[in-house]
Amino acid sequence: MKLYDANSGNAKRVRIFIVEKGIDIKREVIELGKDTRSSEFLKLNSLGEVPVLQLEDGQVITESNAICNYLEARFPNTSLMGVTPEEKGNVDMWSWRVYSQIFLTVGLMVRHQLPLFKDVLEQVPAFAEAQRKAIPDRWRWLDQEMSDGRTFIAGNAFSYADVQGMTALTITDIFDLSPPEDCVYIKKWAQSMRERPSWTA
Repeated sequence: MKLYDANSGNAKRVRIFIVEKGIDIKREVIELGKDTRSSEFLKLNSLGEVPVLQLEDGQVITESNAICNYLEARFPNTSLMGVTPEEKGNVDMWSWRVYSQIFLTVGLMVRHQLPLFKDVLEQVPAFAEAQRKAIPDRWRWLDQEMSDGRTFIAGNAFSYADVQGMTALTITDIFDLSPPEDCVYIKKWAQSMRERPSWTA
C-alpha cells in the first residue's frame, strides 16, 4: 500500500489513525495545489485532493473517512471504531458529530479564506468570518457534552471520535481558535490529546 499524503487536515486524520493503529504504510508526500492538480495525480483522484490510498493491486481509495474505515476492517486489532454493534454505533455517532460540528466549520472557514483554494471555489469572505465566529460555541457544545466526566469523546476509551477531534484541534490551533478558556472539560481532553504520540503524526 502507498498513501499519498500532504499538509492538510484530511490527510492528518489518516496519519493520526495509522499511528494509533500501529500500521506501517509507505507514504509519498506531495504538495497541495501543485502536485495535487497534476495530470498524473488527477488520474488517481479526479477531485485533486488528498489523502489517497493506493492498494497493492492498484485499486485506489480516496476520502479520509473511507480510508480509515478500510484500514479498520483490514487491521481489526486495536479497534478505533468499536467492536460490538452498540460500540460501533456510538463511535460513529460521535465521530460524525465532531466532524460536522467542528471540523467542517473550521474547514469551510479555511476554504473560503486561504488563497490556496481561490481556484477551487468562489470564496465568500463573509461566510468565512461567520464560520470563524461559530467555532468557539461549537467547542462549548462539546465541552458541555463531556461535562459528564468521560475521558474521551465517545466514552472511556480512545476512538475514531477522538481522531476526528484531534484533526479539528490541530487546525483550530493554527488559526487561534482552540477551545476557549471556559471549556474546562474539553481543554483537559485537548491537553491529553496533545500528549499522545500520534499528535505529531
